[in-house]
Amino acid sequence: MVNLIFYSEEFGLITVSQVYYGSIVSVISSNKGSVRSLAERLGKLHEDAKVKIFYRRNGDYIRSVLVPSEYPEKVLEAVEAASLSSDLVIHVGESPTWTEGELALLATSLNVPVKVVSTLPEDRIRKLFKGTVLERAEVLQQLEEWEGRTEDRGVVYVDRSFVVKGVGVVVTGFSLTQVKVHDKLTLLPSMKEVEVKSIQVLDEDQEAVGPGVRVGLALRNVKEDEVKDSYLLTKSGLRVQKEFEGRATLFPWAQVGEGQLHFVAYGVSITGTLKLDGDRAKIALGSPLPLAPRLTVLNVNSKLGKPRVAGFVEL
Repeated sequence: MVNLIFYSEEFGLITVSQVYYGSIVSVISSNKGSVRSLAERLGKLHEDAKVKIFYRRNGDYIRSVLVPSEYPEKVLEAVEAASLSSDLVIHVGESPTWTEGELALLATSLNVPVKVVSTLPEDRIRKLFKGTVLERAEVLQQLEEWEGRTEDRGVVYVDRSFVVKGVGVVVTGFSLTQVKVHDKLTLLPSMKEVEVKSIQVLDEDQEAVGPGVRVGLALRNVKEDEVKDSYLLTKSGLRVQKEFEGRATLFPWAQVGEGQLHFVAYGVSITGTLKLDGDRAKIALGSPLPLAPRLTVLNVNSKLGKPRVAGFVEL
């Protein structure tokens, strides 16, 4: 049991005895049948959409498993899901193609633990993906049960917003930070401050929630039209910017020109431009993002067979 103690000006010290916490795992493969069976080992299908969500609850711990169903035809949702996750699982089939190479580059662009599930020998995996993080990743014949944990990143990812009669404006998403009722958070991209009116996890009302959990938040001080394009809620103290400078790592054969690229972090992709001076990069985004340790750089218009994951920028 996880106990949370916080201070309220109205009620003083308050202890919440049950606080859900969890992990977010992305399972990605070019083989749609294999990826589904892997996800079912980790949880039960709960939301059937472009990115399918599987759940497993064990006491206060909840694992959410994300499966981008349109990969490899579409890469954007897969990269967004992976950037949201605390763990990444990649399935490698018996005859790897360029898509497995692209997934190896995706894993390298992130800073999360990676598990490779494959019937291929471990030494073959390490040889095939030499120079990527898959060379050092845990290689399994079968996916085994484990309990990961999402670190606190100071944001809540938002994927939907709507109005509930008698409740008001509600957003759903994933907590990547601890959130309590009455917390003040900032909506992006509007930069509007809102208050958390109530919290739901698995259709149960909660006073607080830890990182790594699928949540519904009712918000105060905001109208429906002010929240419809929102993608993150941030805590105070996080630097939120549209222009960044950092150290760029671009992968061989990546196609990065003068056009628009996608920059991905916290489950969110924002279009922008990249200007290089040696290994230094200047990024100008169309919408603001909090500073992240890394941004994955994506070119969704790369020629067929060329990696759409172009590299990453460390801030």
